[in-house]
Amino acid sequence: METNNMNIVNVGPVLEDLLTTIKKEAIPEYIYLNQAATALHRNALGIMEDTLPKILQLLGIRSLMVNSSYDYTPLKTLHVDIPENTTEEYLWPHLRKDEIIRELQSVFRNCRMVGFDNWSAISSASSVWDGLLSDVIKPLERNDLEFLFYLGDPVEKLSFQVGEALDIVSDFSLQGQVTFALDEGEAINLWKMLNGVGKDVSLGEQTYVDLRKKYFSIFRTMDIARVLIYSASNALVFTAKEQFVITRKIVDHEIEAAPDARLNYIVGFSTGLALQLSMAHCIALGLIVFGAQGERKASPKKEDLVKYTEEWIADLQKTATINLYGE
Repeated sequence: METNNMNIVNVGPVLEDLLTTIKKEAIPEYIYLNQAATALHRNALGIMEDTLPKILQLLGIRSLMVNSSYDYTPLKTLHVDIPENTTEEYLWPHLRKDEIIRELQSVFRNCRMVGFDNWSAISSASSVWDGLLSDVIKPLERNDLEFLFYLGDPVEKLSFQVGEALDIVSDFSLQGQVTFALDEGEAINLWKMLNGVGKDVSLGEQTYVDLRKKYFSIFRTMDIARVLIYSASNALVFTAKEQFVITRKIVDHEIEAAPDARLNYIVGFSTGLALQLSMAHCIALGLIVFGAQGERKASPKKEDLVKYTEEWIADLQKTATINLYGE
């Protein structure tokens, strides 16, 4: 696959399609469990949301999309006994109990999509995710799960730790499709680490082609379905079959950098995957929920998502007019 074949997605028709999706009254097939939800409720996309059980938060998971028929009450009431002096790096041996493994297998048997937290922010992430994969997910013999991993900024980590993390993330591919997501700063820092370039070394001015080549090299380092890299203005996707870019709706920096920005994005992205939408549609839906929630500084209503999408479409049409008349 050549790195110079970057398709530009015409996001206008994608957004028009998503207006129909957003306006649906309910999506009854799934329940979305996440860290931000405080009680059971139906979100703006029509999916029921509830609080992510504590055991899953211990595993560095942000969210799960599970079948609505699944009873996760036993998982919420599960007692986890972890000695006070246990360090995060040695957490998994204390979770590897028959009862815990049984309940974790039950949730992953009824799961559609898993969104993980920033790897760099959790010292136990590599060992816990490796244990989760080996002891819980692999025995289920599933290959249809969707996994979304965020690296976070690797700059304070050792190169062997980063290499180990990339290997573990790649191992999840045997059980389904893996999306590895980074912002452009994280991607450059990862590229530096993988290529032996000091973190303080300036790369000089980078052209769009220079950046694309670096991003593609990250994808080739891993054995996964796709790498997603986003900046303030676009989102780039690299897969074995294609590369494409989606122009984003520009948002304020405080929305982009908000602590819950990635969790907000995953709501839309997960919903798109659950509905088996195209990857471009999934990414755009994630950006819609992320942007609408960021602007409102609260959980958006359905009309907020519609308004945000329509404004994005209007921005695209305005840009097209400016380009046409050269104003």
